[in-house]
Amino acid sequence: MKICVLCPEIGNSGGNAFIGGHVNTVVQVSRALFDRGHEITIITTPHRYPGNQPDKDILQGWADVYTLPVSGAYLSVKYGLEFAFKAIQKVKKLNKHKKFDIVHGHSGYSMLALITGISAKISNLPSVHSIYCPIQVAGGNVVKLFSNEILSKFYFLLINRIIAVTKNVRNSLIKAGIPENRIAEVPIGINTELFNPNVSGNDVRKRYNIDHDQPTLLYVGNLTVQKGLSVLIEALNIVKKDIPNIKLLMVLNLPLERYAKPDRLDVDMELIFEIKEKIKRYGLEDNIIPLGLLDNMPQVMAACDVFIVPFLNTVGIADYPTSLLEAMAVGKPVIATKVGGIPEVVRHQKNGLLIEPDNVESLANAIRYMLQNKEEAKNMGKQAAKTISERFRLEIVADKIEKIYEEVISNHSGDRRY
Repeated sequence: MKICVLCPEIGNSGGNAFIGGHVNTVVQVSRALFDRGHEITIITTPHRYPGNQPDKDILQGWADVYTLPVSGAYLSVKYGLEFAFKAIQKVKKLNKHKKFDIVHGHSGYSMLALITGISAKISNLPSVHSIYCPIQVAGGNVVKLFSNEILSKFYFLLINRIIAVTKNVRNSLIKAGIPENRIAEVPIGINTELFNPNVSGNDVRKRYNIDHDQPTLLYVGNLTVQKGLSVLIEALNIVKKDIPNIKLLMVLNLPLERYAKPDRLDVDMELIFEIKEKIKRYGLEDNIIPLGLLDNMPQVMAACDVFIVPFLNTVGIADYPTSLLEAMAVGKPVIATKVGGIPEVVRHQKNGLLIEPDNVESLANAIRYMLQNKEEAKNMGKQAAKTISERFRLEIVADKIEKIYEEVISNHSGDRRY
């Protein structure tokens, strides 16, 4: 099967880690499909922070990658329009000699499904589009504003099958007026060969001078309000009074030097100056270790005692945060907020703790509970790894997607949805 994949920010990584959960998911699932004998073509835009080691590009050897130049800032109208126009033309041009069997687009926002639908329609190909976050009512930047409940059903009109990564996303699509029979629910896939309980974090602890028994938390994400990092910093300030040697590994979605010398124009960095000021004001410089783009995320996750997901909501981001699933796969107990699809995977006091969003005291209490009840936390971690192995393994997800492709292709008539 010849699969054309549409997803921004995959090209020219230069050895740097990919940014964002759904981008990493696209790469992992595409590789799994290649390993099953399928031909993969990826049409994308440049990596936001490309490295300088092109020979370390993990896509080499298994995917044909076409990186479309875009001049607009990430998530700007110009960026979206440039990618849309160029992607549609590129699919049409490549299809003349590659003869694709299907087009599969991926996005957090519904608006980008237009690119998948139009690309496939113009080239007379069947289409699938994966949507990673729930449809919202309104608000935010232009992309968020136009990816609302009223307009979303029109964006999917040309799509043969829509893949929702969670029940929550599926329900939001139905609420937006999309027929249930056009929606398939397939979760994010986790590579358990990379992320599993046997991974060791000892080298990471040694590198950052963290004692083997020193309580260590991990946060992975950007510095937007909705990720809740500010709430975590507030909670850490409370917990430090009881556990003064506590550490927080704070993994950000940008090179570390951009954190050290931030630019107010950086995308997804609204809170960078506030966070840095708050860390200094609370005297947490010795407790927090900021990290940038990493190529050893499994080992970093293995180095923590508890993984923290303090999100305020999941609008525009993966409804199951990929990093949450990866940490669970490594066998880490998690503390997460009851937002989006998170309660579908985190079971309170079974494989983690669930708390209300934007509640500093609850987060502080949950952190203390995990660190003071080590045996229970360890058992939660074991259950977390079992959850991922049973439901989210890459092989399970790739099998479901492959079957959807076969069904869509067999039902495609070239001039209508089925």
